[in-house]
Amino acid sequence: LDAFEKHLKTKHCVGIKLYPGYNHFYVYDPIHEPFYDLAKAYNVPVVIHTGDTANPDALVKYAHPLTVDEVAVAHRGVRFVIAHCGNPWIPDAVEVAIKNPNVFIDLSGLAEGNFTPDEYFRRYGGYAENLKTWVAYLSDYGKLLYGSDWPLVNIPSYIEVMRRIIPEKHHEEFFYSNAKRVFGRLDALEIKKKKLS
Repeated sequence: LDAFEKHLKTKHCVGIKLYPGYNHFYVYDPIHEPFYDLAKAYNVPVVIHTGDTANPDALVKYAHPLTVDEVAVAHRGVRFVIAHCGNPWIPDAVEVAIKNPNVFIDLSGLAEGNFTPDEYFRRYGGYAENLKTWVAYLSDYGKLLYGSDWPLVNIPSYIEVMRRIIPEKHHEEFFYSNAKRVFGRLDALEIKKKKLS
């Protein structure tokens, strides 16, 4: 906990990330309470790895996005980000974000490897349409954030995939302004926006 606080005192630490599936603790386990207190005290979000895991020793029951609902209700003064949109439990992640004003979703890690956007949509067209459906159901693009899950993905290709999934009129929010709002400390790092085209 002291190590976390030491980092939070620097301008380069913009949030806390938890890996419940890998560490075998639910996010509502009391072991996490001091971290939520730190997040509130330093006004940083808590990003929670949800959904599928890359390690066969992880336990996905701990990484289900529905578990975020309990901590979001108990800690209204903390912003939570459901990483990876809870994949494959996308509808569950969306419901938690709809219900809780302090919960956001990042769309990182929904593809892996080196691919072209056209290859992605040929292979995963049904998945992409499902994701579009639930993003539209959320109906609040202010709750969605871009994320890459680098280095597991080719970033230019992944950006293009996300550009095709998120309606163009919401690109500014999705790729830029939502992250600056949720991760308020980004302003201190003087992050410059790059044109997306």
